[in-house]
Amino acid sequence: MNVRYTILLSSPPATEHLDSVKTAALRLTNNQGSVKIQVKRGGTYFTLITDFTMKNAAQYKVVDEIDKEFKFWIWHFRNYEDSTVSFS
Repeated sequence: MNVRYTILLSSPPATEHLDSVKTAALRLTNNQGSVKIQVKRGGTYFTLITDFTMKNAAQYKVVDEIDKEFKFWIWHFRNYEDSTVSFS
């Protein structure tokens, strides 16, 4: 299943931000080659988007696991505003 974890930041992400979200995704994915990270600017905010695949499962069973893993790796982001998990 395809997963997208989106983080809203109040300033541009640093290299350590990118490394942290990549580590989180690599710990969750079933295909390391599926991990893709992109940054988009929208107004005064920056969106850090991480896409990856996971083994098929009921979304309600994995959404907390995904959020917990990412929060573990991003707790130190001083420019963190919000985050969301979505499935396509």
